[in-house]
This record gives sequence, structure tokens and C-alpha cells, in this order.
Amino acid sequence: MDIADWRNRIDELEDMIIDLLNKRAAYGEEIGKIKRAKGLPVLDPVREMEILNRVAAKTNGPLRSEAIRHIFSVIMDETKKLEK
Repeated sequence: MDIADWRNRIDELEDMIIDLLNKRAAYGEEIGKIKRAKGLPVLDPVREMEILNRVAAKTNGPLRSEAIRHIFSVIMDETKKLEK
């Protein structure tokens, strides 16, 4: 395969990632509704740490655990904005 083939594969993956991120964000919005109805805070630091530890432990590729942790921190920060 040449560069164009690899780039096409990356483009396809990016489309899938966008779809999954939007699905995750929609779930976050629903959680936000439940939190508001129950008077719960948007921020749950214990849950955030659980998620970050879990996703960091799952990496087995070229991305380091710290990179995965950073990516998911950004994802969670953006989702918290939707939960408010």
C-alpha cells in the first residue's frame, strides 16, 4: 500500500471516531439531565479517575498510557460542558 491508501484508512477511522465521540457526548447529555434532576454535581472526580485509569491501562499500541489519559481528559472536559 502507498501513502494514499494509508491516508484513506485514516480518514475512515476518523469518521468512525467522530461518530463514536458524538454518541458518547449524547450519552453524557442524558447523564447531565439525570444529574440536574437529582441535584448532583456535574463533576465526579472519583468517576473521572476510574475512567482515566481504565483507558490508560487498556492501551497496547504505539500511544503511551499518558497520551490516552490526555485524550480522554479532553473528551471528558468537552462532555462536562454538555452536561451543564
